[in-house]
Amino acid sequence: MSPAWSPNSKRLAYVSFEKKRSLIYVQELKTGQRKIVAQFKGINSAPRWSPDGKRLAMTLSKDGNSEIYVMHLASGVLQRITNHYSIDTEPDWAPDGRSLIFTSDRAGKPQIYQIAVDQQGRNGNPKRLTYEGNYNSRASFSTDGKFLAMITRDNGNFRVAILELATRYLQVLTRSRLDESPSFAPNGKMILYATELRGRGILEAIAVDGSHSPQRLRVLSGDVREPAWSPYRSR
Repeated sequence: MSPAWSPNSKRLAYVSFEKKRSLIYVQELKTGQRKIVAQFKGINSAPRWSPDGKRLAMTLSKDGNSEIYVMHLASGVLQRITNHYSIDTEPDWAPDGRSLIFTSDRAGKPQIYQIAVDQQGRNGNPKRLTYEGNYNSRASFSTDGKFLAMITRDNGNFRVAILELATRYLQVLTRSRLDESPSFAPNGKMILYATELRGRGILEAIAVDGSHSPQRLRVLSGDVREPAWSPYRSR
């Protein structure tokens, strides 16, 4: 679950339950070689690469509550980012690598927050970004850092929305019932997401300006969830 591309597209981080609990792996795509990078007590989930490819943000509950941590991959050193009695999860990096966004219910319902992060272990205070609606989650940055794609609850349905950070304008893009895992295209013009059709998980993509109807990606069989659009491939 929760696949995340490295910035150079050569590695994937993801969560596997093959050992009967959630563990975070990093895998080299060319060789298939992989290793466990997080196998702490409790939850190990939601890995996200830093823009320089040297750190992984993740959600861990090793100290009792779901919190955001950053792991320095070369050393394995962990940096705790959040410290709150609420659930903090689903981190994503700002393109400049200086802050993280995450989902938290510290205000009573899931909302998106941002916190400054540096490599010396100093963190800022979380700042709430979303106020429209009583449910906003699973946010991800556009490549230029100007927008967030997220899931918002709209009239009882979970739909893809985009937030313009400069104006805080939230635009709902889809009209489906159960969307999840929005992921920006590397050029920032499309959003890929999972949704449901007649009880089956499928993939769709939509323009960030909402100018076109969703495009369905054909999958012949099975349920599809948690898409992640790769960066531009490097050789």
